[in-house]
Amino acid sequence: MSDDAPVAWPLSGDEVRALRFASHRQLARWANKPRLSPDQHARRSALKRAVGVLHDPAFADGCELHAPRGRDSSSDA
Repeated sequence: MSDDAPVAWPLSGDEVRALRFASHRQLARWANKPRLSPDQHARRSALKRAVGVLHDPAFADGCELHAPRGRDSSSDA
């Protein structure tokens, strides 16, 4: 596969709901923590944005994730 070919992974509606659930659990853990490291603070902000996207009704039946061009599944996330 060339670097120009898009890489996509489908997620079912159940998988989207599972991601929302897990994200809310992590946000609750961080909310109960008196202090967050700068890295945790950045991750919490990113996770809050991602959860907002996952709550969009457009994703209720699932979605498809696309990797940026030039990245493949062997790249670190």
